[in-house]
Amino acid sequence: MTKKFVISSGHGAKVPGASGILNEHEEAKKVVNRVFSILTNNYNGSGYKYHEKTATSQDQNLANIVNHHNSKSRSLDISVHFNSASASATGSECLYYDEKSLSKKMSKAMADALGILDRGAKERKELYFLRKTVKPAILLEVCFVTSEKDAKAYRENFEGLCQAIAKVIADKLDYKKKESKPKKSEYYTEGNGLYRIKKKCWAYSKLKFDKKNRVEVCPENTVYTIVDIVKYGLVYRLKTKSGLYITAKKAFVEKV
Repeated sequence: MTKKFVISSGHGAKVPGASGILNEHEEAKKVVNRVFSILTNNYNGSGYKYHEKTATSQDQNLANIVNHHNSKSRSLDISVHFNSASASATGSECLYYDEKSLSKKMSKAMADALGILDRGAKERKELYFLRKTVKPAILLEVCFVTSEKDAKAYRENFEGLCQAIAKVIADKLDYKKKESKPKKSEYYTEGNGLYRIKKKCWAYSKLKFDKKNRVEVCPENTVYTIVDIVKYGLVYRLKTKSGLYITAKKAFVEKV
């Protein structure tokens, strides 16, 4: 039987939490929605998400959130928050009652995805959410709403952050990624030779397309000599004569 989870956004519609460069509750909702989507669509996960909407006091808000979590049959509780402090404070952390190992993994995963400080796992047994939920629980502090650096990192790496959070949860609950094959019409899968750039994209030094591996922009109408087409996971890359990699997606390139 698939283990289930409950993930909720910290605070509520009428008790919004911290506010600065970012609004805690609004951003927490976005993270919850995306992580839930990844776990239930990209993985074989099953669970529930919750955004508190009615409470007008912090006590009632916390009670409503915890009551919702405890009303569900699940194996893990996750609450998503954002931190607040001085403008110089930065980093991700994860709070726990007794899930120290999971919290360390989650804090590092978030920090790595955002490229900010890993503040680590912190025991906070006095917190209502961690104290009152009856299943293993963690409370994420994604980054600081008061930090320009953190806000920029969060906005630029939102998808990577959500993927990282989802992977830690998936590993904990033994979820597996669903296999999905790309449509044959989406990618060139064979045929070396000349390829023209249809839509501006990046050339990378490695098969993994992330920021640190970017080498140069490929302007529209630039023609590259392709010496190999390499499958990478469920997608394909064009290998140029100079050894760089470009997407083989037909939306971006065409064979000359």
